[in-house]
Amino acid sequence: MRLTVELAGQAHEMAQEEITKQVAYLSPDIRNVRFNGEGTALECDVPDAQADRLAQDVRALADRMQRSLRRLQRKVIFQSALFERPVFRGSASIDDVFFMGPGQVALTGLPLALFTYFDRLFAELGRPWDAQAIRTPTLIPSQVLARCDYFRSFPQNVTFASHLREDLEVIDSFRARHDTLDRIDDRALADMVTPEACLSPAVCYHVYHLHQNQTIPSAGTAHGVCGSCFRYEAGNTSDLRRLWDFTMREVVFMGTREDVLQRRATAIQKVADLLDQLRLAGEIRTASDPFFVAPDAAAKTYFQLSSETKYEISLLLPDAERVAVGSLNYHTDFFGRAFAINVDGHGPMHSVCVAFGLERWVHAFIAQHGQNPDTWPAIIRDAPELASTVSAAC
Repeated sequence: MRLTVELAGQAHEMAQEEITKQVAYLSPDIRNVRFNGEGTALECDVPDAQADRLAQDVRALADRMQRSLRRLQRKVIFQSALFERPVFRGSASIDDVFFMGPGQVALTGLPLALFTYFDRLFAELGRPWDAQAIRTPTLIPSQVLARCDYFRSFPQNVTFASHLREDLEVIDSFRARHDTLDRIDDRALADMVTPEACLSPAVCYHVYHLHQNQTIPSAGTAHGVCGSCFRYEAGNTSDLRRLWDFTMREVVFMGTREDVLQRRATAIQKVADLLDQLRLAGEIRTASDPFFVAPDAAAKTYFQLSSETKYEISLLLPDAERVAVGSLNYHTDFFGRAFAINVDGHGPMHSVCVAFGLERWVHAFIAQHGQNPDTWPAIIRDAPELASTVSAAC
């Protein structure tokens, strides 16, 4: 049934965004969450039998977030030249994008060429700081995620990696049971060990782990890193905007507070210039992470939004929607203390991570510019990654 939950008062834009992020985790059966035009009611599809309970849970969540965020105003630090007059030439579907499973996608043709172009573009963003390239693993030790406070803040997103116990009887039983099955049976989990590793939800964590118990130079460091990331998004999983398995290109700055914040300010200006060069309608604004529904989640959200520790690169989509294609996050000295990383002569390391979701950039670019390269800005149409694809299309 379509459930409509009337709120205690009108939810402003920031509250709507945060409530929408968290509602999906109230039940795996919640679908198609959206607010009405006035922000006074939230609508979603739910099973009939759960309607009454979920209505109470949704209302309680909404009331808690509204109380916490009622005095906040989102800060916008940049709007692109086209923000007030966006053009959308794309369609609902994108050619050469193939969904292989829930939140899992394969790219070929034009989307792949765009993906490769954006990867190079964002790797070059770290060049002024001589960002050192790092190749990181897909797996990350569970202990490292615990040290990053991930299990407390974002447990809903974790993808655990495990394997069968080293026990011949267990392995043979699993093999026999699955001799003719085309899926994993409901006994398999009991055959597995407690996960020692997870699929990495962010590549910057590997950088901090790499430097644990070290003292870095007083001038700070910069690292460029790219890899697959995994965040389970429940009912929020959609098209290229929100995948379970996606790709992040990041530039990670480590140093003193003053140093990393100055580097973030420079990176913000570079990204702002890039949005105008690519003729994209969007803005850079304060944002927050999707903290798990818990008693302190609203307080964490309030802190991030009010302290401006997180800026997101928000691009416009049709039907008044948006997608956050990247972020510029200041972590204070949290990771410096968590991993015992010091700056020579200055105490615990502070950090900034400038991160770009490559599949999201592909989605937003095509939504605004369409799939005909003839209409694209020359800066990208003439890029080497696009040359063979455009030539073949013509």
